[in-house]
Amino acid sequence: MDKQFDLIGIGECLIELFEDAPHSYKQSVAGDVFNTLFYGSRLGLKTGFISNFGSDALTKHIYEVLDKEGIDRSCTSESQIKTNGMYLITSDIPGDPKYSFWRSDSAARQTLRAIKNEILHEYILKSKYFHFSAIALAILFDSDTLISLLHKLRGKVIITFDTNFRNGLWEDIEALLSFINTASSFVDILFVSKSDDEKIFGYRTSDVVIKHYQSLGYRFIIYKQGSGDVIVWDGINILTIPTFKNIEVVDATAAGDAFNAGFISSQLRGENIESSVKAGNASAAFVITRKGALAEDFLVRKGIRIKNNDD
Repeated sequence: MDKQFDLIGIGECLIELFEDAPHSYKQSVAGDVFNTLFYGSRLGLKTGFISNFGSDALTKHIYEVLDKEGIDRSCTSESQIKTNGMYLITSDIPGDPKYSFWRSDSAARQTLRAIKNEILHEYILKSKYFHFSAIALAILFDSDTLISLLHKLRGKVIITFDTNFRNGLWEDIEALLSFINTASSFVDILFVSKSDDEKIFGYRTSDVVIKHYQSLGYRFIIYKQGSGDVIVWDGINILTIPTFKNIEVVDATAAGDAFNAGFISSQLRGENIESSVKAGNASAAFVITRKGALAEDFLVRKGIRIKNNDD
């Protein structure tokens, strides 16, 4: 099948409110997989989103953003009775966002019930990469349907998974642990952040983290440590790549999502692993200097370049 897309993802697009000034909030849209598609599109990728949207007055804004950014929505649906999820970003300490969510009954949870499995399968097969996250697993009703679909897609599309974790979404963390323990059979690239891994497994050193995921059979592991080095296991070697230093952090929201987009876009251009990680680092470094998940001035379809102290 011809690959019409570079990257397709499944997840939730929430209404975002972030504190622009004391007691004053600016509205945007966001969601971890959606954020990766946004930055991927800005980096020149042909992207597509799978989701179910709400019927509230803010859905029009979501569509406007998707269409403006060139993110295909032909495999989305709209609920007639549910609303979109929403979240609020506040911060007592610069660069340390706090989140409050209203998403327990959002339309996105119905995605796998609203769109037929056969349609999802055919749509994803049109892409080179397919991206999802632990948040998608947590919010989607009938997540077993997604897992079954992923098994069918194995070897036909490059499947990437981010362990992005939100405590309030998991009533039983054993379900997530069970997934992580078995998903190496179809996940081609595993994105792990230090903060997420610690929330799931508790504190452990980077060596222990890498060895754990290796033991589970993951063939490609990218371990992100915030401002610390990115560690990569490519199936043969361990690579350690430094991040950009002395970046003034305004809001760390979506940094990991932007990294994912930078890495995938670079891989699709045929760059080596080190260059791809550097592209991911540069994407993340830019995003954390802006408020909210979507940096509106992130360069359009030209890649990005951030000067570090060694240049």
